[in-house]
Order: sequence, then structure tokens, then C-alpha cells
Amino acid sequence: MTAAGYVTDVTYVPGFYPQMSPVAMRYVAALNGVMPPRMAEGFRFLELGCGLGRCLTTLAAAHPRGEFVGVDLNPEHTAAVARDIAAGELGNARVITSDFGHVPADLGTFDFLALHGVYSWVAPSVREEILALARERLAPGGLLLVSYNAMPGWAHLQPIRGMLRQYAALRQGDSAQRVRDAVAYLVFMREKQAKYFEDNPRAAAYIDALLQQDPRYLVHEYMNEHWTSFYFAEVAGAFGQEGLSFVGSLPVFTNFWDLCVRPEFQELFRTTTNRLVTEAHKDFCANTAFRWDIYSKSPRLMRDPGERLREVDDLHYLVARPGVTLPYQANLGVVTSTVQGPLYQSLLGILGGRSRRLSEIVAAEELRGTPPVDIVRAVDAGVAMGLFDITAAAIGEVPTDLADAVSIAHPFNRAVLESDALGGRALALASVLSGTGHSVGDLDAAILHELTARGRAGLAARVAKRLEASGRTIQQNGQPVNDEAKRGQLVEEACQAFIATSLPELARLGIVTA
Repeated sequence: MTAAGYVTDVTYVPGFYPQMSPVAMRYVAALNGVMPPRMAEGFRFLELGCGLGRCLTTLAAAHPRGEFVGVDLNPEHTAAVARDIAAGELGNARVITSDFGHVPADLGTFDFLALHGVYSWVAPSVREEILALARERLAPGGLLLVSYNAMPGWAHLQPIRGMLRQYAALRQGDSAQRVRDAVAYLVFMREKQAKYFEDNPRAAAYIDALLQQDPRYLVHEYMNEHWTSFYFAEVAGAFGQEGLSFVGSLPVFTNFWDLCVRPEFQELFRTTTNRLVTEAHKDFCANTAFRWDIYSKSPRLMRDPGERLREVDDLHYLVARPGVTLPYQANLGVVTSTVQGPLYQSLLGILGGRSRRLSEIVAAEELRGTPPVDIVRAVDAGVAMGLFDITAAAIGEVPTDLADAVSIAHPFNRAVLESDALGGRALALASVLSGTGHSVGDLDAAILHELTARGRAGLAARVAKRLEASGRTIQQNGQPVNDEAKRGQLVEEACQAFIATSLPELARLGIVTA
């Protein structure tokens, strides 16, 4: 195996990215008129560069009918993934230690192929191996998700990456220590008002973001020899040569140019019919710095919304948050958009209690007389703006009478809580109903762990004891709380808030059971 300039002396940080869910990928394909792979009878999912594997294992727990395979070069990474697979009793997942040029010949083909945090960070020869795997391992009609650092958003930040890497090369220690020294050097340069930072105030502000990041993340983000940012057209051209067609992108709102582009530019998009040209223009209007793009091999196009209703009616839709009212407003970075009116009011009523399939929404008595195409368009706009969620299966009402004793339904979620509660970062719990992972803060994870292990009696005292043992401070208004009574009160309030709000939602998702 060869690392080809990729950093291997420091492991990556664990994390879950909902963009990698097959549910999200299928929805974007259907939204853009492309038939997605079917999942009801089983499917295969390959992740290239799976790192510590929390996407792979969380999605495997959420999709027991799927087969999930992860590939990573770093044996420390794959050993950690293997431990999670065993602890979570994930018989539908496995991990392979390999570079992309030597994956097993008998691996077969996959309905979904995903790579996050890989394409921009590897050598040109490794990108060629990725393209070959996409050509050979993606089944006809399959979907590929690739993320990468994008231009023009990275134009003013690329010098920071160059300075980090050049200075780190002069320092001693492992990559994590060298990147700490390099960040300190950038802080020094900014404080001494180096001309680059004076002329680029956004770059100067970006240093504060670097200071908040885990050094392991910074190592893998910035220290790889072949780090590259791409224009959309470059990536689309590379995959296009391998027979893959651009389908759409995530987050969902990026498929709606009127949610990404200010009104003064929108006439350009009304008159441009070439999707590849439109995407390139949109990146300049939005100053895009990162993309999640979806491609399809031999895509089958759906001719009209009716075909989507017939062929992709296994997705469910649900109001994203309880208590949403109209008018609903969302700012997605460039423009602020608002939805209101009778159609959306009816949709809130239909989807506010339980999830429904698109055909059920169109057939709802409350929407009689409304053209189906208008209903589908409104649902899609609601998803794009975060008003509605997409789920893999039916989700019912929020329970209002949870018993004092609750348990964790899936062994993977139990194992994650056991190992990662109070680990200093959010963790994701898998839901078979939604088909994805749901993030909870590490304090909430500790509360849930204690609650399911030993019940509600004495809950706050046990959580407070765990906080003290872990060395974690309790903060209020950004300041540590030193008074013991006050700390106890804040922990009690956190426990009550979790039981009142978060626990019912986790029960609704089937993550906890009474």
C-alpha cells in the first residue's frame, strides 16, 4: 500500500455526516428527475476513505437490509471501525485495510459509493484510482457522492493552507504538534498585522476558526501534500469521462438556484439551460467553498412528476421541528426566503403529526383541487428550506407519556453511548425509521446513558458525578461555574430539559423504547 503523500501518523477525528445517507442521496436524485436505486429488497454501499468509520457504522445500524463496506489506508482507522462493528453487532458491515489501487478484485458492484474528505486531499494518481473504482464498482443506475474543497470560495484562503504546511515542515514532533506550532505562527502573523491579513479580513477572521478545531482535523485538512481545491467543472469533467452524469448536490437547497443566488443574478439562471454551466455560475454567485455532489452511472430519467409519485414513493416526509408556524423564513447564506400561504398551512397540518409518503400528501383531502405538481413543488421547497425532513419509513406522533424506564433499541447505539458519552464532541445515534443518524451533544449522551442504565431516580446526581470525574466544567454565559450548588442546579435543569424535549423525539425515531 502507498499513502502517496497522505498523512498517516495521526488518526482522523470521528464524525457523522448526514449527507452520506442513502436516503439523502436518493431524494436528491428523485428531486432532479433521476430514478434512484431501490432499497426495499436490499442494497450495497461502499465508502472510500472511511476513516474511523462513524458514517459507515451508523448507516449500517440504520439500514439493516443494506450491506456496508468501508475501505481505508490507515490500519489504526480500520481497527477502530472493526471494534465498532463488533460492539454494535453489525453483521451487515465490514471494513477493508487497503489503498484504492488494491481493493479486492471480487468486491463486486455497489448501488451507492461515497467518499467524503478524500478527493481534494489525495495525489492525482489516487484520484485516478477513485475514478477507476467509480467506473468499475458503481452499478448501473447507482449513485456516487463526492465532497471536495471548491473554488472560488477557497481563493482567499489558500495562502493560509500554504503557510500552515510550509511552517509545519520546519517544526519537530508528529503532525499534530507541528500543526499546533503552525497555527500559533499564523496567530503571530495576524497580531503583528502582516499585510496579507490586513488586505484579507476574512482570512484574518478564519484564524479564529482554526483555533477552535481539533489538531487532528487540521492535520488531515491542511497537511496532505497534494491538497487541492477544484472548480465544479473540473470534477464534473473527470467523472463524466468515466460515464457518470451529474445529478444534483447537497444540502438540498443547493439544487434551487433561487435559494442560492441573489435576485439581481437570477435572470441569468432563467436563460441558461445547461446544468453544468448553471452550477459553475452559481458557485461564483454564492462564493462556494465546499461541495457535496451526486453522480449517477447510466441514469434513468423520470419523465414527469407522476412517474416520481409511482416509482419513488417509499420516501416519507415530516415537519422538521414541532411548533413551526407560518410565515416560515430561512437564511441559507446568500438570500433569505419565506414560505407562507394556504398550501403550506395545509402541509404543516398534514405532516405535523406523522410522516407521509408523497402519494399520500397529494391525495390528502385538505389539498383537493390543488394540482399535484404544485403540491410536490411546495414539499420540495419545504425540504430545501428545512421546514420538512425526509425519512426512510413511517414515523408517528411524538409520545407524550413515556414510562420512567426507557431503553436503547439498537446495540450499536448502546455501544456508542458507552464509549463516547462525555467524549467532548457530539455523537450520532442511528434510527432505522429515519434511515440516518441523529446527533446529540455529549452531555445529553451522558444523561441518556445514565437514564437508560439506571433510571430517573438520582439521575442529576449521577450525571454531575460523571462530569466531575471527567474533569468537565459546567459553564453559564460562557463562564465556568465554580459554586457546587449552582453546578448541581444547572445539571438538574439539563436533565429535565432533555427528558421534556429530546427524549420524546428520540422515542419517536425509535432510538429509545419504553
